[in-house]
Amino acid sequence: MMGKISNGGSAGGCIDYVTRKKKDKPDGSPCDEWKIIDSKDVFLSGGRAEITASLQDNISMNPNVKDPVGHISLNFHALDKDKVTEEMMVEIAGKYMERMDIKDTPYILVRHFDKDYPHCHLVYSRINNFGETISDSNDYSRNKDACRSLTEEYGLHISDGKQHTNVDQLRGVEKIRYEIFNAVNDAWKDRSICDFDKFKAKLKASGVGIEYKYRRGTNEVQGLWYTRKGKRFSASKIDRRFSYSNIRKHLSENRPLHPDSKWMYADGSIVPITNFRGVKFSRQQINDYVTGKAIRVDGCKGEYSTVYLKFVPEVKVPKVFSSNPDEPKQTSTSSFAPSLSHTQQPSAPEGGCCSVSGGDTETFSEFKARHPELTPKQALDAWRAKRRGKHLNGGFHM
Repeated sequence: MMGKISNGGSAGGCIDYVTRKKKDKPDGSPCDEWKIIDSKDVFLSGGRAEITASLQDNISMNPNVKDPVGHISLNFHALDKDKVTEEMMVEIAGKYMERMDIKDTPYILVRHFDKDYPHCHLVYSRINNFGETISDSNDYSRNKDACRSLTEEYGLHISDGKQHTNVDQLRGVEKIRYEIFNAVNDAWKDRSICDFDKFKAKLKASGVGIEYKYRRGTNEVQGLWYTRKGKRFSASKIDRRFSYSNIRKHLSENRPLHPDSKWMYADGSIVPITNFRGVKFSRQQINDYVTGKAIRVDGCKGEYSTVYLKFVPEVKVPKVFSSNPDEPKQTSTSSFAPSLSHTQQPSAPEGGCCSVSGGDTETFSEFKARHPELTPKQALDAWRAKRRGKHLNGGFHM
């Protein structure tokens, strides 16, 4: 997977591009080359104009920012065409946004079907719902790191700038290189492999061998070659993760998971969690969590900014609580879904809504000042709804 960043200044121009306006059918309906597969805080029912206006609402809160429209294409290898489902694409994009710190802002995710490799376009306002600028500092470096880690997490194919390769054209040495990568990556992800001998045995079963490169005049291993079908590749030609030192370090940290839960190890101890809903845990929080204590998490994304997180051994999963479950008579509000980034949110409290009023010319700042009881996000949603009298769902080519 690779991400290409091309931020710009025109929300309308970017929306027209990703929704292929120039390829609309004669009757004005959209062509079949694209589909909105995810969105947030965007009015879809009014078509391109309303989508653009949803972004402009945020941009207007900080009009001096250069290139306020974020545009990132996420491109997957052609070899992953059958693996990358629409649901996976949405999930990966969500995790990518978290790692790029793109949050609390309207966005759409548009899948394109005009190439032989899966890809999608993320368009968002770089002015978030609080009027703050989403930083683009070091975004190219952060983009590279995010793409590499997600490629590893989902077992996708390495790109090396060849993400547009036609799978039917893979032959000879290049095909062997990808076969080696898949075998090594599978062994890398097998948490039951805790030493190098087992790692080598796993590769051998897949038809991949290992040869050592020694420091001149010594028996010290300096590097690796991977071999298959008479061909030999240095580790860096497969993936820089798969060097000798990296593999040894990775294997030393491996522990087999429990057969019934990815949240605990086979010996019954708890797998550490380092972050939740955009909050990075302190060392003390991690230590408390793995010892079975409930930990308080402040600053969460979602309806509740403060929740409690606790591993529940009876069901072998962590659960989220609205109040401290270690105190008497507390009940959980939700349990973890398969992915941390898609955990079910606690249900909203009763009576959480409020009525709003005001003229159509009222600015967001004026509206927010009249409704101090609303959070910035609630105020922005209500202000948008008041201006348009519409809902944040339905409609445009979903």
